Amino acid sequence: MASTSRLASSSGSLDDATENLTDWLRDHSRPVAIGALAIVALAAGTFFWRNAAASKNSRAEQAYFQAQAPIAQNDLAGAERELKAVADRYDGTAGGAQAQLLLAQVMYEQGKYQAGIDVLKGADDAPPALRNSAKVLMAGGYEGLGKPADAAKLYEEAAQAAAAGQRDELRASAARAYQAAGNAEAARKIWAELAKNESSPLADEARVRMGEVAAKPAS
Repeated sequence: MASTSRLASSSGSLDDATENLTDWLRDHSRPVAIGALAIVALAAGTFFWRNAAASKNSRAEQAYFQAQAPIAQNDLAGAERELKAVADRYDGTAGGAQAQLLLAQVMYEQGKYQAGIDVLKGADDAPPALRNSAKVLMAGGYEGLGKPADAAKLYEEAAQAAAAGQRDELRASAARAYQAAGNAEAARKIWAELAKNESSPLADEARVRMGEVAAKPAS
């Protein structure tokens, strides 16, 4: 009997719940419809956002290549203006980052090393593949400014993140910069490691450089 009562009670509760849900849907039919539309709109918005982002990246690449035209005419000032416009307009895209890197090189060609370095400092949101290139270019800028010690540190940082085929060359650049900065110990350590690799095209230079580092200045 108790079981029948509980079943009846459960059945009544289920009927009540169904009736309540039906009433709620009827009373809130417009909000529910709006909610459904909002979900569809969100999905559509995501789709269009992705397509817009792809379109922006495509436009950035096209603008980057067009901005290189003045370089062929040796118009560095014109190239600087064009590349800066692309870098500013398409910041955060691969094309924008490439424009920043080339802009820095164009500035270096005009002797504007600090300005080029400042441009590269703003490339911290560049794609990972370009970020290390920016670091190498920045090191070159510091060498242009006569600050080889700063350049050496950046070359070493870039070497750590570089592919195996580029790592030794970047470490050699760091050693040369350390040597130019008068840090013989740091230079000798790198050259010694590079000299051990007989198959490396840098092995011969490394041995010559070690001799230079070890040589005492004439009295």
